[in-house]
Parts: sequence; C-alpha cells; structure tokens
Amino acid sequence: MSLLSRLLTAGLLGCALAASAQTTTPKLVVHPVRSISAADTSFADLEFLTQEIGGARVVLLGEPSHGEGNVFEAKARLVRFLQQRMSFTTLAFESGFYEVNKAQQQLEAGVPAREALGSSVFGIWAATQEFEPVEKLVAAHQLRVTGFDPQLTGTYGEELVDDLEVFLEPQKASAAINYDYLDEVLGFMQHFNGFPAGHTLGEWERNVKLADRLLAKAGTTPARRAAAEHWQQTLRSLQALARDYVQNDPSVKDHQTFQARDNNPRDAQMADNLLWYLRQHPQEKVICWGATAHFANQTQLIDNVEIQQFRPMGWHVKNALGAQAYILGTATAGGTYAAVGETARPIASPPAGTLEARLDSLGADYLFLNLKQNFGSRRFPAYSIMEYTPLVAEWAQVVDGVLFLKATRPPHPRVQSSAGLAAVSDSVGPAARAAAGKAAASTPGLMLRRAAPAAGNLTVRGRVTDRKTRAAVPFASVALPALGLGVMADANGSFTLAVPRTALGAVLQVSSMGYGAATAAVGPQPLAVALEPQAYALGDVRVSGESLNPRKIMKKVLAAAPANYEQNDYLAQVYTRRQLSNFDTLRHAVEYVSQIFEPAGYRHWGGGFMMLGPIQKHRVQELNVLVQSPRPLGPFDLGGGGQGFFTASADPVRISPLFKSRTLGKFVLRLDSVLQQGDETTYIIGFTAKRANHRTTGTYLQAGYSGRVYIRQQDHAVLRYEALWQADTVQMNETARKYFGRQNLTARLYSSVYSDGRTSHVVTYQRAATGRYHVATSVARAVSVGRVLGKAPFFSQTSCEEHFTMLPAGAPPLPNPELDPRFAGHETYQLDFVKPCPEFWQTYQRPAPAAPAPVLNAKQP
Repeated sequence: MSLLSRLLTAGLLGCALAASAQTTTPKLVVHPVRSISAADTSFADLEFLTQEIGGARVVLLGEPSHGEGNVFEAKARLVRFLQQRMSFTTLAFESGFYEVNKAQQQLEAGVPAREALGSSVFGIWAATQEFEPVEKLVAAHQLRVTGFDPQLTGTYGEELVDDLEVFLEPQKASAAINYDYLDEVLGFMQHFNGFPAGHTLGEWERNVKLADRLLAKAGTTPARRAAAEHWQQTLRSLQALARDYVQNDPSVKDHQTFQARDNNPRDAQMADNLLWYLRQHPQEKVICWGATAHFANQTQLIDNVEIQQFRPMGWHVKNALGAQAYILGTATAGGTYAAVGETARPIASPPAGTLEARLDSLGADYLFLNLKQNFGSRRFPAYSIMEYTPLVAEWAQVVDGVLFLKATRPPHPRVQSSAGLAAVSDSVGPAARAAAGKAAASTPGLMLRRAAPAAGNLTVRGRVTDRKTRAAVPFASVALPALGLGVMADANGSFTLAVPRTALGAVLQVSSMGYGAATAAVGPQPLAVALEPQAYALGDVRVSGESLNPRKIMKKVLAAAPANYEQNDYLAQVYTRRQLSNFDTLRHAVEYVSQIFEPAGYRHWGGGFMMLGPIQKHRVQELNVLVQSPRPLGPFDLGGGGQGFFTASADPVRISPLFKSRTLGKFVLRLDSVLQQGDETTYIIGFTAKRANHRTTGTYLQAGYSGRVYIRQQDHAVLRYEALWQADTVQMNETARKYFGRQNLTARLYSSVYSDGRTSHVVTYQRAATGRYHVATSVARAVSVGRVLGKAPFFSQTSCEEHFTMLPAGAPPLPNPELDPRFAGHETYQLDFVKPCPEFWQTYQRPAPAAPAPVLNAKQP
C-alpha cells in the first residue's frame, strides 16, 4: 500500500549530492548474486546470508512498490533459501491477520495452497505468476503461513463473523452479540477501507467487548484456548482498525492530503500482530513478506519532515527484538514497475552519486550490499528503496541490507478472466452505475418487450384472478406470441400491454405456475382472465416416502445436481434482448445472438478466487440496434444489481450461494406449496438470506435476497428460480453524503443517493436430450430511483432477456479471442465491434417471449 506522497521538496537531492561530492567515496563491498530464479536451488551464491542474518528470528523481505515482478521472484528464492538453509518455519504476509490464519487451517484440512492463499493474501502477490513458487513451498507443508495486517483481505474475510458466531455458540451469552451489526460494519471496512457512515464506534465496541469476554471464558477450556486467544487478538486488531478509520478516515484522503503518518496506527497494529504470533509460537522463525516502507526502521533519520513523523512496523519490531530482526530492502537502476492490472511506469536512470548509480556502475545484474559495513552512520542519497522517491538518509539505520537488481519489471498476471467485468457489474448493483458516473435506465414497468411507439398503438389492460377463489393471481405471464410481446402482471394480478392496433382480435396467452393456461382476445375493453387452479393445498397432497422438510429437499437438490446438470464442457447459442429507459423515455434497445462456451467446473461468474477458476467464454455474432442511445453507453449502463444481466450470471444453480452446501445454512427455507399436475409433483420452496452479505447473495451492498425455487419431485431438479435483490440504499446514501465534494475514489464511486434499488431475476430450466438440465430462459429487471448529488434526479430501469439453445457435440468452437482481442472482453464491450447484418435479422426466428420477471413498481421522483 502506498505510503509516500509529496515526499521531497525541490533541490533536496541536489544538495545531498553536492555534499557527498565533498567527501571521499570508498569502494563498495558487495556480494554478487548469481540468480533470482526460484527454480535455482543451488544456494552457494547466497551462503553469505547465513553470516549476515546470523541468529535473527525474523527476516523482513521488502519491496519498493508492490509493482516489481522480478523482486517477487527474488524474494521467492530467498524464502526457499531461508527455509532450507536457515530453518525458517513461518511465512508471514502483509495480509489479513484473520484470513491468513484461516488459510493455514484450510491448508491443514487439505485445501489446495493456491485456493487457500488466493482467498487470504493480497492479489498484488497472489494473482501473479511469480508467486507460484511460494505456493509450492506452502503446499508441500514446508512453511506455515500467517498474516499480520489488521485490514481484511480476501474472501475468507467475509466468513469472519460466521466463524466467530460458530465458535461462541456454546457460550450462553452469545445471543446478546449483534452479529448482524458486526457483519455489516466489517463488510464495509473490508471493501471500502472506512467505517460506515451512520454507525457509531460505541455500538461497535460494545459488541466487540462482549465477544472478548466470552472468548476469555472459552479460553479457560484447554482444547479451545489457542483458538480463543487468536480470536481475541483478531478482535483487538479489528478494534484498532475501526478506531483508526473513525479518527483518521483514510478513505476521505487523496494523493494531496494523505500523509505518511496516517499509516502509523495500521503499522503499529501490524507490529503488534506479528509480535503476538512470535509470543504464541516461541519456536517459530518467521519470514515477513511486504513493502519496504512498512518494514523500515528509523525513518526519523530520513531527511524529509513528513517521513520523519512516520513510525513503520519495522521500527516497532526492531525496538522489540533488536538484532533478532533483520530488514532487507531492494534497489534498482532502471526498468519499469506496475502492480497487476496497472500501466507500467518507467524508472528513471539514477542520478550520479546515488547508491543506485554506484551499484549500477559495477556492471552486475544482481548484488547484495551490507549498508552498515559500507556506510556506517554516514548519510547518502538513494532513490529506489522506498517507492522510487529520492531520499537522503542514514540508510544503514533504516534497512540492514539491500538486494540490488539492475532493472525491474512488472509481475506477470496468472490468468485474465473475460468474465471479470460481468463480475464487477453484477456484484455492486446501483453502486456500479455510480462508479461509471451514470444512471442506467429502462422502460417504466419493466415490460419484457415494447412495441415501437406509433399513433396506431392500443393499450391492453386486464386483471388475472383465480377462478375458484376470485383472488388475484400475482405475477402471471401475459404474452402475445405472434408479435413477440409480453408482460408480467403485478402483485394484484393487473397488467398493461401496448400492442399495435392491427393486433385487435389476436390471442393473448395467460399462464401462471399452478394454473391451467388461458387465452383472451385483444380488444379495447379491460380483460378479466380467470385461471383454473391445478394445484392442491399442501394438506391435500401425499408424497409417499418423501420428507416435506424444505432443508432436506434442498439437500437432495444439491446431491442430485451432478446427475441433473451438465458436468462436461458445452456450447450454447444465446439470443439476448436488452433495453433501458429513463422516466418514460426508451433510451436504448438492442438484440444480439451469441455463442457461449461453458467449461466443466464453472461455478462462479467471475472465475472464483482471483478469477483463476473456470470461466464462461462469450462471443457476440450478430447485432441489431433497435433504439440507439443518444449518448455513448458505459459498461454498467446495460446491467443492474443482483445477477442475471449477463450470460455468465444467468445460471443460479451453478453460481448462487443458495445452491452451495457450505452456504445453504445461511438461508431461511420454507415449503410454500406442493403442486400436482397429472403425474408431476413440484415443490415450491421459499428462501430468504438470513444476512444479505456477499456470501449469501453473491453480490455486494444488498439489504435483502429472497425468492422461490420450483423443484421437480421425481429427480429433485430445479425447474424455475425466482429471486429479488434489495439494494442497501441506506448504506450507499450515507456514504455518498459523507464523501460528497471530495476528490477521491470513494466520492466518484458514490455520487448518487437512492430512494429505491431492486433487481428481480427469473430463470427456467429445460431438460435436454442427454437427460441433463440447462438454462432455457433468463430474465432480469432492475429499477434504480434517486438523484446524482448536486444534479438531476433519475428513474432508471434495465431489463435483459436471454434464451439459451444447447448446441450438439461437435459444434464448431468459439474463435480464438487472441486473433481479435476486441472479442476477448465482456459481451457488452463486444457490442461496440459487431457490425449489424440486416439480412440475418430478416430471416432469424426470434424465440417466443420468456415468462418475465416480476414488475418492479417504483415511485418516480
């Protein structure tokens, strides 16, 4: 993490060089290093380090900026050397204290090292190829891992509150802890590096102190003592972080206002966490992996007022351990640097007289330099040890040694995910549109399809009721197949559908699950459509030998999934129709035909942790713009919150936490009814997330996630899925108001306040000739109502309807995106590069309208 900004006043380096020119420059004593490759296990060139490091129990391996791939490579080789030649046993990361400890537990339980570290260690390292040798060491159980950062990092951080609740469950007073409150606060702290607006530190600390008292009591049991003590340190660490966020709020600061001392609380807690680990594990020898700026010692000896006020982690550790801690920095004379995903930045040639210029003049690619041996207490200029900032210091008191690389380069990313943007867009809902600085829009009423405006249009109105009870049938499907138009009735059974006047007398089809279908003729008068019920009350149905416990039914669904759903790679053709409106104006409508490749093992729309797992590939083939937006659209304009706005997130059985055994317990389940139609029995199970967090919704900033699942009794296959997401507008609004007017990333992400933000998603499944089920249709709708702070209000709606057709085995594969990088990205990006072909659409048979998602009625501002 960046520490240094605005660090050097003009002329400081020149003055230092002038001063150094007045003294005699002694010849440097260096150790040549043959290789930085982690595959080089002949350590003869590193044997000198056994004398340099001596009896140190902690070695801190630094780096200038987190953007040097070959520095990672060199550190990986040093880690192997320290483990094999000097008996170091633990690798401690500048990553979450709780998360990396959980990674160690997962490793001991047999979880692959790549997954465990990818779920806990910052992606600036874990998402690079250069990190792979470190994983191999950990996978071979040659090193334990731990973390020392109080910040929450990785997906394991989202499990903290759940794990704490499980651990404290045996304690009678555990119910007094407001776990929902803790989860809400920690979720915000993890993703936004701040304390949530509208919450008080007092309420947070009240819950933390109660948990701490219960942990102290749990620690009196020998079998639970070690875990209880780690939990207590975790809470102390999080409490320090929360206080820092409340008192200093780093999220409101930008490059101009951030000061190096702003990191003092975090660095102090990082040192406290590391020293706690050393006390708990007195036999362990620890290698620390992080930034040199954090590992530095006496920064007060650097000729810069701002840095002199900074007390890094290394200063605290050195004060506590003395010679038992050894700090190794790195330096370079050129090249480039950039963290994964950033644009490479050049490193200027070192000015004459700097440490880097002197080392570069020796001609070697890699050198080691003992600073105390070469410089003692002398001050000298260096410009690449701490974030490529020219600084004059008594460097031998800042770091003990320096590994010099003649040139650096950025790290290599492991795998780029073409579904990555879908992951972002589907994960944040209204906040994603805020990040794009735009308000997405769609048709009021979220109609499935809308006839082109014309003077000859006719509005068909009607109401759908139960023929037996006369009660309204909510969310019935109303379609005019001949014209490809349709809409869903509202909660009162009422519907409105605009059709061409030429459709007078055409047949409307009306249907709803549990009822027989009905038809009605299009006319100018309101329609009254009565559906014949074909479902029986729950008490009238007897399912022999079958438990009607909804949780047991869902467990059978999960158990049957491998047999019910395709487990091999497959191809499908997809027809997609999207539209967006603002208030009553249709802004954009588009349809396109694509081909997708769904790999075996695909279970997460973003490829799982670090987007390294199997991902869906998408290739747009044909495009037809029905209504062209008057202005260019951003990538988030065509999406919405929740899921279902992209093919990569259209299949909830594959990707929703509801259908994963480890998260099923986080839902309240109920058996709404049992439908009997002929020989077919269908269970309708309602679900509600106990806590609407990322682990239960698969998205962020949600206040609610609920819906229904229709399950075929004969094989426990899901036939239909209905879901509703409710955005956490309270949290988003408080954040927007708190940061309004500031020039930082948070202010740009949260530029709007919302009065409403919801998404509905309806999916139907179809059984293929192979006997396995696949998604047949997916319809998502979103409504977003609010205003951009300081600007105009918006009433925006989006919809996305998708129809999937499985392609037979042997169908031509998708073209290699490397041949045309424009088609390597997400589907909505590809729309900019597909040339419309009117001839294709003249003969293309569009699929009949899908049963639409529920109408999301909302009050306009």
